[in-house]
Amino acid sequence: MKRSASFLLAFLLLAFPSTVFAVSEQDSQVQNQTQTSTQNQGDDQQIQTQTQEQESLKATSSANQNKNQTAQQNMERVQERFQALLQIQTSGSVGDQVRVQARAQIQTQEQIREQLNKVEARKGLIKFLIGPHYPGLENLKEQLEQNQLRIMQLYQLHSQIQNQGDKTAIQSAIEALIQENTSLQDKINEQDKSFSLLGWLLKLFVR
Repeated sequence: MKRSASFLLAFLLLAFPSTVFAVSEQDSQVQNQTQTSTQNQGDDQQIQTQTQEQESLKATSSANQNKNQTAQQNMERVQERFQALLQIQTSGSVGDQVRVQARAQIQTQEQIREQLNKVEARKGLIKFLIGPHYPGLENLKEQLEQNQLRIMQLYQLHSQIQNQGDKTAIQSAIEALIQENTSLQDKINEQDKSFSLLGWLLKLFVR
């Protein structure tokens, strides 16, 4: 039986050599195409994964940039609103107290901006090793408490003022300060959650 099969194969090779080799070549081409297709699919999946990772990194970077811009915009708005409070028409003790609060907040804004710049400047490898700028964060937390106290004081003064234009100016200043507090709190929370190798140790010396 085996001898007959071998004889038949030899006969086919001698009688139809081009046909046998063509079939063999077609089988080889199909196998190569299958391997190439599989390899291309793997490459496509790898490229797609890399693209998704790059898009995710870009989205994260864009979100952080938007947060930074929002914090800066809120600070500028507060600066403008409290500058306007210096020009209110209300006289007497109540008007003077409003202007005192306005001047104090304008000075506070400079401190907040300085500390926020320090916090945002800490990035990359240094931030990964030793963590965010903890003194700046602690200072921002204190400024938030001062802002909250000033909001309460302005609400009290707002209720004592009769001039509608002045009341509107105070309300706008309060709303701007609330927005600033919200954006700064988000920034503080974001920095506190960031991972670092030695940040936990440095944090002990700040508090």
